[in-house]
Amino acid sequence: MATYTEIKLIGRGGFGAVEEVKDEKDNRFARKTFAPSSTISAGFHDKLRKRFRREVLTQQELGGSEIIPVLDHDLSGSEPWFIMPLAEKTYTEEIADNKSAGSVEIEPIADILNSLQRLHDERYVHRDLNPNNILFHDGAWKLSDLGAVLPPSGQTMTLTEDTIIFTEKYCAPEQRQDFHNAQASADIYSFGCILHDLFGQYDRTPYAKHSATGGMGVIIEKCTDPKPDRRPSLKILRSLVLDTLFEEGGHCEVDDEEANKWLEKLDSVNDWIDADYDDFARFFATLDTEERTEGLENEWVYSLSTPFLTRLPSEALKKIVERGDGISSAIVEKYCYWAASTRFLFNFADSVCGRLTTIFDHGTPSDQALAFASLVQLAESHNRWYIMRCVVRRSKEDVIDSGLAKRMAIELMTEELEWSFKRCVLTIKEEPSSLSPALAKICD
Repeated sequence: MATYTEIKLIGRGGFGAVEEVKDEKDNRFARKTFAPSSTISAGFHDKLRKRFRREVLTQQELGGSEIIPVLDHDLSGSEPWFIMPLAEKTYTEEIADNKSAGSVEIEPIADILNSLQRLHDERYVHRDLNPNNILFHDGAWKLSDLGAVLPPSGQTMTLTEDTIIFTEKYCAPEQRQDFHNAQASADIYSFGCILHDLFGQYDRTPYAKHSATGGMGVIIEKCTDPKPDRRPSLKILRSLVLDTLFEEGGHCEVDDEEANKWLEKLDSVNDWIDADYDDFARFFATLDTEERTEGLENEWVYSLSTPFLTRLPSEALKKIVERGDGISSAIVEKYCYWAASTRFLFNFADSVCGRLTTIFDHGTPSDQALAFASLVQLAESHNRWYIMRCVVRRSKEDVIDSGLAKRMAIELMTEELEWSFKRCVLTIKEEPSSLSPALAKICD
């Protein structure tokens, strides 16, 4: 086992301390040590020690692209500890920087959503999501500190009779009564509080519903609804947040009067009735035909459709896809081609991924095969772990039937995407035996 020398104390919390340390080769790390505060009764120490051990083992299992990894540990001594990478920054510091700059960086928010998705996919609930438990490491923001060892300065920690420690300012109201049975919706509440840190204009009262100005204010209200079942799912939340953040406020003008009218109407898509969706679908399916684009000043592929493809909300796309007719198929083909052939900012690629999964989850088998191939291409071109995981999850034998799997395999081979798909499987470290046989063969 390596030997570590303390350099300085980084922080101390309810039942532990984090120090910057170095090994024999002068490599720097963070070491978290079990060291209960003197204010905690000795009768709680055994329970806390087991909790610390469980958290170390869980973080060791999940650590990687979205969770801070455990590099070394010793859980057998009187003061158990573990080693993790030394983070460059906490999200608490990032929020302060955003406030000073007067603008919000989108990439960290996308990373946090990805990390939370990973945790929930593994059926874990963080239960104490807050900015100081979100660390920047190896070019991405990752979750850490499941035991809330490092509370942000000035925030209160609460210790219940059952030795649960949490950060009150970010805690969902239902956790106050029953912390042990907190569901994923509790993490959604905490994420809403983090959004309020970024966009809100007032100090928060713990356990309350919060808001802010603009579109993000509506999302914060939904996330912090006192009733857990009214909060959005993580999938819907991802779409809402990223779509809102990428809105530029004004209308993108194109060289087509009818297109401009529909672009303006997209702002009120939540108020559309079925007839509006029908009219829009028929209009959108005819965009970028030779007749319509001839003579345009900017005559490139999908020159008229691009603003719509960029802004089309997932819920609107779902309504169109569910038509299951020739018009919806034409729109699906257009979206899938655009998604597969365009280079996006990494965080917007996650939003595009969400729309492709909407097509996959609600489209015809033909739509599903096209969307799947586009997901594979998007994962390959943007090298996003989250998108690769979406690909693998939709390849499993218990998710898709054999007929659909064969369609998907044929689409991959037609587009010469066999290696791209195999790379997704290898990166996620999924056993090919869990995949549908037609897709597992591609990994041979």
